[in-house]
Amino acid sequence: MAKEKSVPVATIKSMADEIPTFPLPLKIKRLNGTETEVEVTAKAMRKSEWAALRDAHMTVEKVEQEEGEAPRFSFVKAVGDDMRKGAELIAKCGTGWDLADPFTADSLADMEDTFGGTLARFLSDYDAAIFHGRVGNS
Repeated sequence: MAKEKSVPVATIKSMADEIPTFPLPLKIKRLNGTETEVEVTAKAMRKSEWAALRDAHMTVEKVEQEEGEAPRFSFVKAVGDDMRKGAELIAKCGTGWDLADPFTADSLADMEDTFGGTLARFLSDYDAAIFHGRVGNS
C-alpha cells in the first residue's frame, strides 16, 4: 500500500502574506482556583517589532524625590505603574477580545487588578507565539 502524502494546511506564497491578527486564548485564574478563558485578538508582529516594543517597555522610571533625599518607595506606585505599563503594552499588540468591556489599557489594568498575573500570562503566551511560533497548546 502506498503512503499517502500529507497536504499542508496552509501555504505561504509571499513573505507579505502574513495575517494581520490572530486569536490568542488567555487563561484567567480566580483566587478560588477556578479558571476561565478570554480570547484576545492579537496583532501579528515581526519578532523584531515585538522585541523593540518589549525594549521600550523595559525603561525604568525613577520615583520622584527631593534633591538629597533618599529614594521613596511606594507599593501602590510600583504596582500601579507595573499594571499600567503592562496594560499599555498589551493594548499595542492586541486589537480586541470576547468580553463586553472595551479593549483598552484601562480595562486591561482593571483585569490585572482583579485577576493578578493575567497580563504576565498574556505577555508570556504572546512571546511564545511571536518568538517561537507557538499558539495555544502547540
